[in-house]
Amino acid sequence: MAALLLTSCSGGGSEPDDDVAGAQSAPPSEVPEGDEPEEPDDSDDDPDDGIDRPEIALPDDMTKEFEDVDTDDSDERAVLADQERFVAAVDGAVAEGEVGAALDFYAGGEAYISALELVERYADRGYRIGGPIRYYDRAVTLGRDGSATSSACVDFSRSYSVELQTGEQTPQGAEQGRYALSHELNGDGTWQVVGWTVTSGGDLCVSE
Repeated sequence: MAALLLTSCSGGGSEPDDDVAGAQSAPPSEVPEGDEPEEPDDSDDDPDDGIDRPEIALPDDMTKEFEDVDTDDSDERAVLADQERFVAAVDGAVAEGEVGAALDFYAGGEAYISALELVERYADRGYRIGGPIRYYDRAVTLGRDGSATSSACVDFSRSYSVELQTGEQTPQGAEQGRYALSHELNGDGTWQVVGWTVTSGGDLCVSE
């Protein structure tokens, strides 16, 4: 089902610029969305930023591993944290089979529409994603007027698809993908994702 994600996700008119580190213009690809009752490292209950964030619940059998990025810039780190939250919110919605408060909070515009379509496709096929998913070679670029872009390679080699009716697990294989996201800083102080693509990683994403 990773292939499903790698072939179906495109955020429409708000896609990241080609000069974003790691972004590519290959055909949209499906990226397996995960599930586990666990939240990203930069979790939704951040007590310091003053933002009332919704909880993100993922399935027990999913873990998300985000490689750290070497930056001390507070805005860049905030974008990367909301990148993690958006990815987890999509995965949580796929696992639940419906859009929830977290996806409403972290996605907007064309990104929200494409995420909704992805959730519906997984639900129609009766699958979700489980297992460990690793995000590496992450990058962020701050734009002007409250905009930013970010990207990350995604390693699905240890993840698996889960058939909802039977619970049967099928390994994903060595699939590698790449996220490219456009962010806008909204009135709540969240770097909401307004455009995204998921493509085959190709030579850009070679897992160590």
